[in-house]
Amino acid sequence: MGFWDFPFMQKAFRFERLVDGDGRRRKKKLSWLTPVSHGCYTIDRLSYIDRSPSADSVTVQREQQSEEELEVWFFAVADAGTGKEIVKYMQNHLFHKLHNEHGVLRKCKEIMRRAYVEQERSSGSAASVTVVNGEKIAMASIGGHRVVVCRDGEAYQIGAKSSTRNWSDFVFPVCNQGETDDESDSRDSELALVTEKINSDTEFIIVGSSGIWEVMKNQEAINLIRHMEDPQEAAKCLANEALNRISKSEISCIVIRFD
Repeated sequence: MGFWDFPFMQKAFRFERLVDGDGRRRKKKLSWLTPVSHGCYTIDRLSYIDRSPSADSVTVQREQQSEEELEVWFFAVADAGTGKEIVKYMQNHLFHKLHNEHGVLRKCKEIMRRAYVEQERSSGSAASVTVVNGEKIAMASIGGHRVVVCRDGEAYQIGAKSSTRNWSDFVFPVCNQGETDDESDSRDSELALVTEKINSDTEFIIVGSSGIWEVMKNQEAINLIRHMEDPQEAAKCLANEALNRISKSEISCIVIRFD
């Protein structure tokens, strides 16, 4: 549910799943909710060359319960192995018995923690964002995948020690990195988990694979697409820039805007 492997060099797509609590009937968006728009893009370079199922998994899902005045968006980018399993676990548990806004946010944090930590899927790389009623967000990342928030033009990476945002920010060690001296590997083994209110200065969020961040700094990515109002255009621009910079990893990203 919500997973794709892309066999082509470049493939852009939009996916929007509008369902009610039982998953059977399409409903209109609640008029009072803060609009959430998104765009997704992937450049499956490695799979195109060797025809292997190594592409990143990109997931976008929306669930709505009008009787509870509740709308939940789930966005994720993950590697094709363990990261994909992490996201699938979150999907299977997050949307079961949705209640109210506050309850969903608590549930989201716990499910994220279990998916990344308790399930011992320590070798995966994934990043995810859950948006509740366009007002609150829960974000998580592990491995080379990353979540970066743009606030008033400034880039803030969840879990980064240099970030000064007043986030409810937790970092969980996931696996033992004692066999390596590479500090970046140690950081990649940790789960960053953040909950945050969406304020007037929250412009957009980038959920990106390692292929984006190995060739681009957080602020560079923000500056590149900040002027683009169409998130699909922004996601395509970001992915193509990573390709132009000769990124060696899979390139996938989601851009989420709050209008």
